[in-house]
Amino acid sequence: MLSYTIIYNPASGHAKGPTAAELLKAKLEDHQRLVTMKPTKNADDAREFAARAHSDIVVAVGGDGTINQVVAGLAPRQQPPILAILPKGTVNNLARVLHIPLLLPLAIKNIFEANPQPLDIAQVNDRYMVSTLTLGVLANAALSVTQKGKRHFGPIIYLSKGFKVLAQHQHWVLQLDSAHRQWKKDTQFLLVTMTNSVGGFTNAVPDAAPDDGHLHVFIAPKLTWWRSLLAIPYFITGNFQKLPGMTYFKTEQLTIQAPKTLQSRIDGDPSAKTPLKIAVIADHIQVLAPPIK
Repeated sequence: MLSYTIIYNPASGHAKGPTAAELLKAKLEDHQRLVTMKPTKNADDAREFAARAHSDIVVAVGGDGTINQVVAGLAPRQQPPILAILPKGTVNNLARVLHIPLLLPLAIKNIFEANPQPLDIAQVNDRYMVSTLTLGVLANAALSVTQKGKRHFGPIIYLSKGFKVLAQHQHWVLQLDSAHRQWKKDTQFLLVTMTNSVGGFTNAVPDAAPDDGHLHVFIAPKLTWWRSLLAIPYFITGNFQKLPGMTYFKTEQLTIQAPKTLQSRIDGDPSAKTPLKIAVIADHIQVLAPPIK
């Protein structure tokens, strides 16, 4: 008999996490599955619950931040349980990448019917990443976004805050080192993504896949006020890869250094500070999702 641990964030996605978790529990028990419910109260609860879960499948109910914490608990385990996702966040970036339905009945159906698929993750210092890491303007803009703001305005609030911070002309000298490349320049933001989706734009990185074994790295040029205005359409449409002067490359490992300490934002939440050491962990986490094409 399959066993499930359901980890959910009561504050995620307009506070609909508990309702979704209870509905999933009822459906699983109707099919004679063993279910353990684990609501989070503190920041590290999801990680601890996943690390100690004695079940075949661990279900993350919530957004990318909740999934990140669950993966952080699963990743150090030698043989981690299978990950399942019930998307109840604001952006649900990873769920969109994996083609996991956002509608609750279909998302539950996916948990029953989907087969395990490989999912790349990355270790960032002592943290983990499942989707994106930002540094510089993008991270600073996101730091000013409140949970209430996300619930009221959705992903558009990130664009609004981003333009405001961009107008302040903040920039930093970053040094990046990978196995085949060294880069050092003045920049306004850096983005590292594991998938083809950034902020819900699912075609932001056409060459990326959630199991391709690579980090996809974008480094923006320092922009004048006029060029900042010209950059707006690239961000609104998710085509920032085509922004003039943008540097892009992919790698399996990356180190990032800065003259002063900068805080990154990983999967939507404040996280590790520079210097950063990032490495892909492939073929370790399995997720219930439609086949990745």
